[in-house]
Amino acid sequence: MRDEERIKDIFDLGIIGGGAAGLFAACFAKKRGFSFCVMEKTDSPGKKLLLTGGGRCNILSLKSPVELKNCYHGKGNFLYPALSNFPPSEAYSFIENELGLKLAEEENNRIFPASSKARDVVDALTGYIGRENIRTLFEADKISRDEEGIWEIRSKAGELLRAKNLILAAGGSSYPQTGSAGDSYRIAEKTGHSIIPVRAALAAIKISDRDKITIAAGLTVKGCRVRITEGDKTIRETEGDILFTHEGLSGPAVMELARDLKKGSVIRIDMAQDLDDKILTGLIGDNPRKKLVNLIASFVPAQVAEYAVNISGDDPDVTCAKTTKEIRRSVLNAVKDMTVRVLSDPDIRTAYVTAGGVDTGQVDRKTLGSKINKGLYLAGEVLDCDGISGGYNLTMCIAEAKLITDSLLF
Repeated sequence: MRDEERIKDIFDLGIIGGGAAGLFAACFAKKRGFSFCVMEKTDSPGKKLLLTGGGRCNILSLKSPVELKNCYHGKGNFLYPALSNFPPSEAYSFIENELGLKLAEEENNRIFPASSKARDVVDALTGYIGRENIRTLFEADKISRDEEGIWEIRSKAGELLRAKNLILAAGGSSYPQTGSAGDSYRIAEKTGHSIIPVRAALAAIKISDRDKITIAAGLTVKGCRVRITEGDKTIRETEGDILFTHEGLSGPAVMELARDLKKGSVIRIDMAQDLDDKILTGLIGDNPRKKLVNLIASFVPAQVAEYAVNISGDDPDVTCAKTTKEIRRSVLNAVKDMTVRVLSDPDIRTAYVTAGGVDTGQVDRKTLGSKINKGLYLAGEVLDCDGISGGYNLTMCIAEAKLITDSLLF
């Protein structure tokens, strides 16, 4: 079949990628009355959205645009036009009033669907867009522009789609089974864009000192201070919850550091920020008959307290009255300065977000249009922008999608 027979329409907007940025762009395009088509390589859109927030989908952070500027690893100024054009408060209203999805706010300004089901987010988006506007199993392979400036997108199966404007939003390289297998970077490079080397962001890590965590596998410790160190120098630090796994560490406070970790990196963890030597000494003196492990367990989970007393080399049932200065210091060090070494580079295949991507210097921050190719726009993980944990990456995607569709003129 000739190309001419496969071409039915020239869309106002073609969208490569059915993830968060692509689906929201489609919603905004529909609201503006544009003709559009979402091209999704897998059999259904929104697969990665189903994984976010532990399957609950932390869809927004309800912070102000000014507050959000500090949440994107130095890219806040680049993203500010998008974030201020469509702040989270307006995104919240759009999702509830236009998409019909009830939302709920939790601690730290995090917004989830009231049902706590990521599936409801995907269903709301696709329901609003209309399935007829989503082309599944369309794996964009080659893109070019004809003599009239119309974008031509050809799939690996030979299908051809034409559009006046094109959004590249096919994701990063994390969780490739959801469709984000690095296609965006390949396409962007073919259009003349430079790629900042990609790596894992928001990822769990494996550690070489597994004996330190075996007793606590599956346990969450809240309110930790986690640092990457080189000698006595702190390279970067976060605060929040950590999760001990069978292979290493996860949880928001650890995952936020993943983009700066590599094989051999040293991590130091304070699991009892309210405890110091003076406080512990006083409590030991005030509770001579109490078991040391039970005293420590008032600051950290019991398994961690047990680990701390065990590595001190003393009797697990030692009382406070029999606790020596050496034991006290050993136990305190175990809960306030647990030191582990990263076994291998964080795995981008299981990272929730990709760091790196298209050089933002080649993109107009006021429109997110390419400075190299007129009519080409970029959104989501394809850009060298990523946020911390807590709904910031989806907040970014939504704002980018709105800025792009607001910038389109016909």
